[in-house]
Amino acid sequence: MNIKGKKIQIKIFDIVVVFIFIFLVISLFFVLFRKQSTINVVVKVNEESLTDRVNATPNWYAQLLHVGMKEVDVFGRYMTEVKGVKTYFSTDKKSVVHLIVTLKVVYASSSRQYTYKGKSVLIGSTIELFLNNLLVKGLIVDIDNSTITNSKRIFAQAQTRYIDPAFPQTEGVSSYIAESIKEGDVMKDSLGHPAVKILKKSEEDAKMTIITANGDVILQKHPMRKDVFLDLEIWGEEIGNRYYLFGDTDFPILIDVSFPFYVDNSLVWLTITKINDIK
Repeated sequence: MNIKGKKIQIKIFDIVVVFIFIFLVISLFFVLFRKQSTINVVVKVNEESLTDRVNATPNWYAQLLHVGMKEVDVFGRYMTEVKGVKTYFSTDKKSVVHLIVTLKVVYASSSRQYTYKGKSVLIGSTIELFLNNLLVKGLIVDIDNSTITNSKRIFAQAQTRYIDPAFPQTEGVSSYIAESIKEGDVMKDSLGHPAVKILKKSEEDAKMTIITANGDVILQKHPMRKDVFLDLEIWGEEIGNRYYLFGDTDFPILIDVSFPFYVDNSLVWLTITKINDIK
């Protein structure tokens, strides 16, 4: 029997085991005691997660999201906590949800970037969160209020427009909607920063188009509808060569583009008619 050879094999095996044990200890020490930081990010939840693909029902998914939801690691320590939930209407009447979350991240000095679960945390990058048994996929749109420094003040004019299918020749909005819009009203973004401010408001009776029996087209004032004209100050973020409300590509700041404006219990849709200045 080659006892000497077996002893050598045993020694090599022991050395391998020792090295594996040391590696596991170092890895565990790195995981448990590596330096972590806490940052606040705004995550735009992907639109496909907000819509029932079968019935196209908006908001069912959004209603599951709430403040206090957490993601924990294998040791029960929280990695993510939802601090705020903000829901907007997109231009196609579907909901867009922004989550304000606190992330426990690791700072990589070599790349000068934060990482979360081994993935870089960057504006424009995607992220997956497991919140209370709910998978949330989203896009990071802000990190520690960094986008607010890149925002521009856009002075524009807008109008309330609504085409009633029953009266396609009539524009304007109902009087009670016109009355809900007030000078000085400010709509805020998900972090509480000003997003849109109404600087000036004027209104007049809406016009309706009437075709007479002779085929003549005349304009008349509508007794129950109003055209509302507004001067706005919009805080927009520049992405590429365009500006976007909330820094969100669902809300481009362009002429003839509509966006929701809401304060308290009021929600109206405003259509940009002119852009005067950008500062």
